[in-house]
Amino acid sequence: MPEPAGSKLDRQIARSLFGDNSARVPPYSTSDAAADLLLWRLAQTGVAFQVQEFEGRHYCLLWSGSRGPGLVTASAESRPLSIGRAALDLATRSSESASRQRVPERKAPPAPP
Repeated sequence: MPEPAGSKLDRQIARSLFGDNSARVPPYSTSDAAADLLLWRLAQTGVAFQVQEFEGRHYCLLWSGSRGPGLVTASAESRPLSIGRAALDLATRSSESASRQRVPERKAPPAPP
């Protein structure tokens, strides 16, 4: 079940995307202005976005080109919540993608006797 709007989701977004562990973070999931700030910050890292409303539901698409998970989508009853959910999904998928792409350390072969 998707995370509801509120401070818990906002802290998850701040921690996952920006490494911000402070108790007070912008209300990304409930404020249009804070959600716009989130989109701006994502755009600075090369993430493109599109946000639309259709029949009372809001949809957010985020895509990161050749890096990361590619396309991420989310929908919600409010614009800020759809943006927040998509951003958190992008962060989660990006970290999963990065951990899968890590190359294990190579150990030196044992020395000959």
